[in-house]
Amino acid sequence: MKLPAILGCLLLLPVLARAEDEDLNTRLMRATVKISHDQSTATGFIVSRGPDETPILVTAAHVFEKTPGDETSIIFRRKVAEGDYAKQPTKLAIRKDGHALWTKHPTEDVAVIRVAPPADADLARISTDLLATDEILRARKIHPGDQLAILGYPHREEGSQAGFPLLRDGPIASFPLLPTARTRTFFLSANSFEGDSGGPVYLSRPGRLAPIGEDDSLILGLVSGQRFLDEEMKMIYGTTKVRHRLGLAVVVHASFIRETVDRLK
Repeated sequence: MKLPAILGCLLLLPVLARAEDEDLNTRLMRATVKISHDQSTATGFIVSRGPDETPILVTAAHVFEKTPGDETSIIFRRKVAEGDYAKQPTKLAIRKDGHALWTKHPTEDVAVIRVAPPADADLARISTDLLATDEILRARKIHPGDQLAILGYPHREEGSQAGFPLLRDGPIASFPLLPTARTRTFFLSANSFEGDSGGPVYLSRPGRLAPIGEDDSLILGLVSGQRFLDEEMKMIYGTTKVRHRLGLAVVVHASFIRETVDRLK
């Protein structure tokens, strides 16, 4: 009588192994969503404090603050077949009676809110344990020059018709990184555009300075904005300002994401 149950468990093993073997690039691709409202677009990613916990949407606080009205749309996805996914636009209430339903960090550009994805949404589980603390940054010797990746929707662009994000990368471009309570943000040498706000910034490099059999998969923060150089040009009949992109993304440290998640009631 026990044989069928044992066989059932064995048949599940390859599926579970494939899910666990996905690297952080793929898992975050599946956990990153587009936040859309009329003509505005931003990025968010879903994390969880445990397998039985309600999923939490992480994004930049200014995304919700600048969104008018009581709700916005989250673009989830469901898997139709191998290599075939379909969008699942889902309404998310962000205000009630004029009061914000999200939780904001007291000082930094971070916001979190609980979400209820569609039951059949293709959504990788991303643990809050991946959010880098100061201790983790020290232990892993994270430093300027380390190559990090960004996921986002620059100018509303998507990586596929199913609405997956686009991945770009670049090195950490500023120093010092620690302590994060003092530095608060850091620069990444990568172009960032409107629509990228709230996107995850992370390290996914197996084996670097990690024990054998482990990897250095870490979420180091989220995109808060981009750095500009504003130049004032004097002309005969007045002056005009020209804004130059410096190719630097402004990243809020993951330690503040952890603090914001801990503030969730």
